[in-house]
This record gives sequence, structure tokens and C-alpha cells, in this order.
Amino acid sequence: MKDGMTRRETMMAGVAAGVAAASAETAADDAKADPAPAPQWLALLGKSERGGRDTAPRVEGRIPNGLNGSLYRNGPGLFERGKYRKPHLLDGDGLVQRLSFTDGKVRYQNQFVRTKKFNDEAAADTYKYATWSMPAPGGFWNNIGGGNSLAQAGVTVYPFNGKLYAFDEVSPPWTLDPATLKTEGPKPLGEPGKTYMTKAHTKFDPATGDWLLAGLSYGRTMQIHAITYGTDGHLRSHQVIESPRQIYLHDFFATDKHFIFLLQPMMFSPWMMLAGFSSFMESLTWKRERGNIVMIVPRGGGNPRFFDAPGAYMWHALNAYETNDEIVADFVGYDAPDHFVPNTAVLYTIMDGKMGTQREPGKLRRYHIDLKRGSCREEIVDNGPHEFPMVDPRTALHRHEVGYMTAGGTAIFNTGVKRFDYESGRATQFDFGPKTVAGEPVFAAAPGGSEDQGWLITQVLDGNSGKTFFAVLDAEHVEDGPAAMLWLDHHLPISFHGAWKAA
Repeated sequence: MKDGMTRRETMMAGVAAGVAAASAETAADDAKADPAPAPQWLALLGKSERGGRDTAPRVEGRIPNGLNGSLYRNGPGLFERGKYRKPHLLDGDGLVQRLSFTDGKVRYQNQFVRTKKFNDEAAADTYKYATWSMPAPGGFWNNIGGGNSLAQAGVTVYPFNGKLYAFDEVSPPWTLDPATLKTEGPKPLGEPGKTYMTKAHTKFDPATGDWLLAGLSYGRTMQIHAITYGTDGHLRSHQVIESPRQIYLHDFFATDKHFIFLLQPMMFSPWMMLAGFSSFMESLTWKRERGNIVMIVPRGGGNPRFFDAPGAYMWHALNAYETNDEIVADFVGYDAPDHFVPNTAVLYTIMDGKMGTQREPGKLRRYHIDLKRGSCREEIVDNGPHEFPMVDPRTALHRHEVGYMTAGGTAIFNTGVKRFDYESGRATQFDFGPKTVAGEPVFAAAPGGSEDQGWLITQVLDGNSGKTFFAVLDAEHVEDGPAAMLWLDHHLPISFHGAWKAA
């Protein structure tokens, strides 16, 4: 940094040269035929919800004995204000849901996270701030330097130490009351004075109770933040590691000894965004030929190690564990995230009621990382399509035998829930039908049961009725279908992630 220059001025100093280079890259999008209209029911994924609901769902079937506790979910629930509409399905103000079970009875609640952004824009009845798919209204003068971006708290949700934490990918998370869903306020995490963007996904170590978080900070280079909180809520460590490339990542792996970051070649070029002409998403370019770099960071501190792997885009990790000198890491990975970017991707076009690109399926992938020999081998376990992988949280960061995920349907709009046994290679699946979209199956452990004994709870949009239901499935017998379907009398927009809290 030159003497007398602020960090902002230093970043802006390279904008003029960077704009020309970025323009050459983004101009490479080829013209394509206008996409076909999307089915009206599928477009409900991007239709806003009103919030503030408190109802008793209609129960079809029987709620299993022992299922007592709360399912929390989070995702974008508001996509338009005034004359503006979000251009991308993954972008919207956070809507937190609670589905609570008590002795065979069920209650449904939802509330918007009342962030500063939400309150300011509600008062103005228009969008005021930049988000990751949309520059702030008012043209490039309002977006120089990337614009003023505030948290929407609309991706993940975690119960921890008596609070409910709602995350997106702009710091900090916001806390809510777990019973009422009333917003309490922002909660900065990590070491004071270290500025970074919190990643939406976190990990819990069931052996220690540690809560592991990650973040990114961008500048002339990119840094990765690896953060650990103890079960008592006190900060234990905050490491900052220099990254060999500037990229976008959404999730990470962890084991009992390491953080593992998949530095996929979703390259981030900030110049057009800093100049006020494009959004964060429009600054991303997939470069599969550059391959993946797997960065392994000791949880206790120390130098990172780097391993090469074929290029694959990961939204979500399933789990990772260590055995002898090997790390095994399971995830869903795409040869190309063509459903996400560029502007022809279906997650853009669906917001205009059209179908777009989603050719590449999410494949179950496994990395075998040999720490002794310094090698990484990729194994394609199942060609998919899959998304939203997870394990029984009691096995997280340690050896798992079974994984759960959505499957079937199209590359990104899955219609079923799948159980995959990594020991035997056997897969079982239940499909809800062609006019459905199934969300992440959240695991609820059976009281007193062994690992992988419990239930999966998934949110499903039903295209025949235009309404949403929650399905409860036996995690050991997914193929049998729902033991109970909990029907709402309205639709819900796309909901990303959830967490279970036993009563």
C-alpha cells in the first residue's frame, strides 16, 4: 500500500486497467436462443412469501413416536420491492422457518430476519443495497467500490448456546430467539479487528462440541479465515491463511485435526464490480482447466499443505474424516456449475419464468488425500444428479458409513431423497414425483438410537397443488417413503438449509 493511500484507494487504483480485462472475459458469453417457458408451478420457487405465519399443518400419515424437537430452515423469502426484482433465485432476504414437534403434534412458524437491510428497505419500499446478484439501484455511481452491501441472513441457520444464528455470506450473522423467531441483532464472530466475509456453512465437532467457521477476505490477494469456538461459546482460535488464488467458495470440510478448503477454479475478478458495473456473481468465471487446489490447514495452527485435483465445482460438502495418513472427503461436485452462472443459467432465467441451462449433474465425488505421499486421488462414486448432501451429525468430522442427499429430477431441481451406503455401495431412494422439488434432507436422531437411526425431514414443493409439504422419512428405509407428510395451505419459495434441535 502506497504512503497516504487508504485500502479503498489502493483497491480502486487498479480498476481502470482491470475493467478492460474483465470486459473481454464477460463479453465471451455467446448469444443463445431464448429459453423455453418454465412451468408455472416451478416458478413458485422464486415467488415471495409474506412471513409471520404461525399455523398447524395438516398431517397426512403418522408422526413417528420419539420425534420431538424443532427443525429450523433458512432461505431467501423476498425477491422484489417496488419496481425491482432480484435477478437470481439464490438471492433474497432471509426467511427462517421452525417446524416443531411435541408428542405427535406439529406447529409451523416463519419470520423474516429483520436485518438493517430488511428494515431500511421496508421503510423505503424499494431496494437500497447491493447484493451478490444485484447492484444497488441508482447506477454505477452508487456501486463504485462494490456498492454498500449488508447481510440478508438468508442461507443457513444454526442453534448454538441458546440462540439461533442466521447466516449468509456477508458478515456478520444475525441471532434470533429459537422459540419465537424474533430477530435480536447482529453477532460478529471471530477475533475483533480481523475483517472478513463469513461463509454460510459451519461445522460442529460432536466429539468436542467445537464450532468451526470459515471466511474470506478479498484485496490484492485473498485470505482464508479458519475460526474455532469452544462449546462454551468462547473464541479458541482465528487463523488467517494466504490463498494461492482469488476464487469463490461456499462450503468447506473439517476433520478432527484439520480444516480442508477446496479452492475450485470459480475465479473472482473484481474489476467490473469495483467500477460499479456488475454484481459479485457477474464477476465469477468458471475455469475448469485450471483444476482444483485442496488446501489443508491444521486446526491447532501451522502451515497449510496443498494438493492438486481435477476441476470440479462444489456447493456442499458431505463429510470428511481421517484414517491413518489419509483424509477421505466426500462431496457433490459438478464438472461445470452451468446452473449457477453465467446469465443463461437456470437459476437466473427461472426468475423471468423461463428454463435455462442446467446440463451438468452433481456427482458424488470422493477425495483420497494421502498426507504421507502428498497426493490426492478423485473417485466418482455416483454420476447423479445430486445436491444437499449430509450425514448424521453424530458422525460429522469422523468416519461415516452413510450419506443422505437429494437426487433425481434435473441437475439442480431434484425430486427425491437418497440414502447412500459408502461401505456397501448400495443406494436406496424415494422419489416424490416429476412435478416436485425436494429440499435438503435434515437428519433428526432417534432418542437412544445408534448412528444413522432417526428420520429425515425435507421440504417439498408440490407442483400439482401449488403448495408445500414437509416429508418425514425413516433414515434407514428411505425407499419406503414418508411416514408423515405435513401440508401447508400455501407455497414456500426455495429454502436452502436446515438444522435439527432435539427437545
